Amino acid sequence: MDIGSITSALALATTAMGATGQAVTTVESIKKLFASDKKSDNSEAQALLNTLASQLTAANMMNVQLSEAIKALSRELKQQDDFENEKARYELFQTGQNDIVFKLKQDEAKGQPIHFICPVCLNRNKLVSFITGEGDYKICQTDSTHTFSFQDTLRRQSGRAQTDFNPFDY
Repeated sequence: MDIGSITSALALATTAMGATGQAVTTVESIKKLFASDKKSDNSEAQALLNTLASQLTAANMMNVQLSEAIKALSRELKQQDDFENEKARYELFQTGQNDIVFKLKQDEAKGQPIHFICPVCLNRNKLVSFITGEGDYKICQTDSTHTFSFQDTLRRQSGRAQTDFNPFDY
């Protein structure tokens, strides 16, 4: 999770609390004005009411922004939980040629065929990217530079005799 998002939401909450505190102080001033025995000054009361309206509007706007920030953080947390749950379905697997990939756990298949996913994409990009191909070498569907060697099958020998002849040697 982005620590900046959390810091921003906390700063917004602190500012909203300050604005609310200012509004409470203004309300107390209005109460004192009307509770006093002296003749109330309408212009002072009007100024306090205008100040209170501005403070409450600002606090309300900050609360809306805070609510949106909390919703965004909540969505981000859910996405991270979903990713961690998906990642938990896989286990590290060492190929016959000592490449490391992720393999779907047998008991987590849920109807899917057992398959392999790219460890680079999973760890770097939080992306489940299938490893495809047939034979000894397979590639990541997302990034073809992510290649994996599963076996090293010996080539069948032809009926020709093996020599040390190399046509490129002069």
